[in-house]
Amino acid sequence: MKKKILILLPIVAIVIAAGLYMLGYIPTGNGSEEVTTGEFAEVDEHDEPLPDRITLYLALQPPFVVNFTHLGTLRYLQISLELMYHDQVLLDRVENNMPAIRNALILLLSHQKYEKLNSLSGKEAIREEIMVAVNKLIIADDESYEAGEVYITNFVMQ
Repeated sequence: MKKKILILLPIVAIVIAAGLYMLGYIPTGNGSEEVTTGEFAEVDEHDEPLPDRITLYLALQPPFVVNFTHLGTLRYLQISLELMYHDQVLLDRVENNMPAIRNALILLLSHQKYEKLNSLSGKEAIREEIMVAVNKLIIADDESYEAGEVYITNFVMQ
């Protein structure tokens, strides 16, 4: 009888855990929830709160797939990006200029070196280069808008 209990107890626990997971009581923890808007409080250099402002995200779909060579071998990079701005006008500009943005980013990504793409500091540098390229196309010299951020949400290299 004790053997049956010792065998059934873990099975019952797994079934209960699976049920709770399926009902959404246990989070997945993979961070795949898509956030499109949100509010957050920032602090200035004196740690005083700044007024809340809206944060808007736009996923650049489909993901970028580019090829490049490394030591005579053809390599591929797939990268998913999301842009973050605090003004809907800028997101509208991104959507209206999507062909030019995609072209600029494909050219930028396809001219990268494998060593740069393979390091954390290189990925950060590319993230900055991407944001500069996008802001150049949508903000240009209009200083009335604040530059946004770019987030790498998927990065696969073969």
